[in-house]
Amino acid sequence: MDEDSGSGTINISPMKRNPRGKFVGSRQKLMIVNLYKAKMAQQDNADGPKLKAKEIIKQISEEIGIGQRTVSVTLSEYRNKGSVSSPNKTKIRPTVTEKVDDFDQNAIRQKVHEFWHRREIPTLKKILTTVNEDSTLPDFSETTLRRLLKHLNFEYVRKSRNSALIERIDIVCWRRRYLESIKEYRQLGRPIYYLDETWVNAGETTSKTWVDKTVNSPRDAFLRGLTTGQKEPSGKGKRLIVVHIGSSDGFVVGGLLCFESKKNTDDYHDEMNGDTFYDWFANILPLLRENAVIVMDNASYHSVKKHTFPVRSWKKQDIIDWLTDKGEVIDKPMVKEQLLERAQILKQQYKCTIHML
Repeated sequence: MDEDSGSGTINISPMKRNPRGKFVGSRQKLMIVNLYKAKMAQQDNADGPKLKAKEIIKQISEEIGIGQRTVSVTLSEYRNKGSVSSPNKTKIRPTVTEKVDDFDQNAIRQKVHEFWHRREIPTLKKILTTVNEDSTLPDFSETTLRRLLKHLNFEYVRKSRNSALIERIDIVCWRRRYLESIKEYRQLGRPIYYLDETWVNAGETTSKTWVDKTVNSPRDAFLRGLTTGQKEPSGKGKRLIVVHIGSSDGFVVGGLLCFESKKNTDDYHDEMNGDTFYDWFANILPLLRENAVIVMDNASYHSVKKHTFPVRSWKKQDIIDWLTDKGEVIDKPMVKEQLLERAQILKQQYKCTIHML
């Protein structure tokens, strides 16, 4: 409120309204209730036409600067409960592991292992610098990165003088078999194809670009016959799952599979399944050269079982029915473990529809 000393008048500043989205506390709600009661009592004691409830709510809204809907909801709450409550100000915030998807988590894991590969000690500050310098990864604070590393099963321990990073024996043997097989196939002159899956956000664009500083506005660009640049999409956009196959000759023509992700998940492997992969795989086989070798990873949908096999969670009668269907004769009482043992022997006779060597 401002006072004009020259004219003797008082200037009242405009009513300040409650900001949109701001919580209305219990004291404000109680003030709404009391003001409503006062106006109703004033109407009861006055002669003449009475205002409707909507009109009173509108008056209260204008007088105290709170939206009509909030006033109405507050009065309704008071009628039903006989009291007013404070709003729940607790916000559900996503954790760091929910913000960073599996793709970025795996990239961070690789960066930590690269330190060991270079025979360097991966301290938190070194990892933080390396991760934040990568433009394809989010920026982290030390605290957030420490939490993420713990989620990735990294442990901060006292370093032993004799410590060394070693691989599992089965992984070493697997890699040796792979390298020996590839060497043999190359010596035989067989064409080798590699396939894999990944995902990409449809709205992803480069973070930096060249901009003409002489262009002052879209209208200026239009008059000069220029363009103001590419329209940037809002958000990352839809997630696309991409599958492709190629060799030293390049990608196979007609071998691209690209479809829109339907699930709200951070792991693109959830979108793939054996049926989708099998249909795509069967269609690309005629496009490959004869006597070809196909290299793929050990994703579950790359080795699709043609038949289902009994497991311990099956009911005993279901296992007996499965064995009988395969020609086995069950002529004496058996416990579940004996039936599963028979099923395991039969399992060796059935192969996968697609099998990775």
